[in-house]
Amino acid sequence: MSLITLLLAAGFVVNAALLLCGFIIADRQRRRHIARLNRGASQQEKAAPIKLKGKKRAMTRPSNRVERCVAFIERQLDQTSLRFGVGEVLTQAGIALLAVYALLVLVLHIHPLLALPVSAIAVAGSIISILNIAQNRYRAAFSADLPEALDIFARGLRAGRPVMDSMAIVVDNSKGPILREFTRCHDEVRMGTSLPESLERLSARLPVPEVTFFAVSTALQAETGGNLIETMENLANQLRERRKLRKKARALSSEARASAFILASLPFAVTLLLAVLNAAYLEPLYTDPRGQIMSLGALTSIGVGIFIMMRMGKLDV
Repeated sequence: MSLITLLLAAGFVVNAALLLCGFIIADRQRRRHIARLNRGASQQEKAAPIKLKGKKRAMTRPSNRVERCVAFIERQLDQTSLRFGVGEVLTQAGIALLAVYALLVLVLHIHPLLALPVSAIAVAGSIISILNIAQNRYRAAFSADLPEALDIFARGLRAGRPVMDSMAIVVDNSKGPILREFTRCHDEVRMGTSLPESLERLSARLPVPEVTFFAVSTALQAETGGNLIETMENLANQLRERRKLRKKARALSSEARASAFILASLPFAVTLLLAVLNAAYLEPLYTDPRGQIMSLGALTSIGVGIFIMMRMGKLDV
């Protein structure tokens, strides 16, 4: 048995071991969560109907790095509309890791020791990119529907309803991310969490200026008093004007974004055309070690260029 075969087998064993560890940790987290829910339900059934005033219990933090990593993935998934658990994410990541590793070694003939970190970086980067895209879409959908939700909230306050009843009206007349986040805030307050703490968690899940301003103004004026109705109406009008300005800026920058897209896709289009016309011409790029290093450097430089063009074409409005 050759050394390359042994390294290939060792790489598959390492990837499989990492996948198994991820399964075990995710299952342990799930069991702990179910156990906490069962303990809470049993204590609620045994408790007397008397409200006890106690100190706020500090949130328990994971004990080791692996559990903190799993908790971090849970927080990232909580900020998206994806209905995946940590176990499902680790399963898909493990399958993708094995597939990419096999593709690099068996098809592209990359050395197994070099293919192991490359496949891990590629899969991790893909997962991070998918989560970032999902989070941006979730925040954009929330911000797009927030002015209408604020109008409903202000109308409830104008009718003489308290803050929590006005939030319940928003829950009854909303959908999508607005429904999910306002329902969560409403349920947290009903379960005993204070309104400022619940709104602080909302602004932490959705770190956008609109949500932060809504959370701070609502929590402050609900405790100290003030004209919260006028504040919500002014915020809704400002958000609509900002939406119009953002669309106008996007229309004016469409030519620059189209040029950036063409420049970013041009190297890959030329490579695909050469591979169709003369596949042997590109063979040294993935068979020869020097060609592999050149290909890796080219992909890195292209990625950096695409990132710079994306940042240059993005307007913060």
